[in-house]
Amino acid sequence: MPTSTLTPHQRTVLNYIREFQTKRGYSPSLSDLALAFGVRSKNAVAKVVNALAREGQIEKDPKGRIKIIDLIPADDRPEPMVLPLFGPISAGVAATAEEQAEEMLTLDNYIVGDKDSTFLLRVKGDSMIEAGIHEGDLVVAEKGQEPKINDIVIGVLDGEFTLKRLKKNKGKYYLQAENPEYPDMYAVEELQIAGVVRGVIRKY
Repeated sequence: MPTSTLTPHQRTVLNYIREFQTKRGYSPSLSDLALAFGVRSKNAVAKVVNALAREGQIEKDPKGRIKIIDLIPADDRPEPMVLPLFGPISAGVAATAEEQAEEMLTLDNYIVGDKDSTFLLRVKGDSMIEAGIHEGDLVVAEKGQEPKINDIVIGVLDGEFTLKRLKKNKGKYYLQAENPEYPDMYAVEELQIAGVVRGVIRKY
């Protein structure tokens, strides 16, 4: 959408939102915007955000948070990769080959549930090898989701990130490796979950 109809202040706020998203990978809150522009009231920045939404410059999710701005014009966006899905294929005894594709599968939709909440991390180390996750793999993680016990998660243990399985014992959460060479990890001060792993990508 053209920005010629915006006021100078609205354009400044829009540019700040874009830069914030590009650098941090998520959207600024009203408090972030109020702090950045030196105003005490979040209502003041909320009015600007609502005006940008009315002008079609930004979108908000059902909770009122600013969605990630797509900086690529619609005409320049690459076409999604759609490939034929055959199968099933036997990993045991050989079976009769199926030459007819079951369906056409879009990899974006299969791997990524919510693009705005999804990110990739490259794995280092061998602590998750028994879960089929090896060094050099890319894990697909989704932030903002409530983790469940036994989920593989991106944990923040006392301020440090690690890839482990979420466990709970006697009311206390901890992180467990999928390699017997590694001990269980308990937080000294705080355990947070930065994302839940949804898939693994490996290139041969």
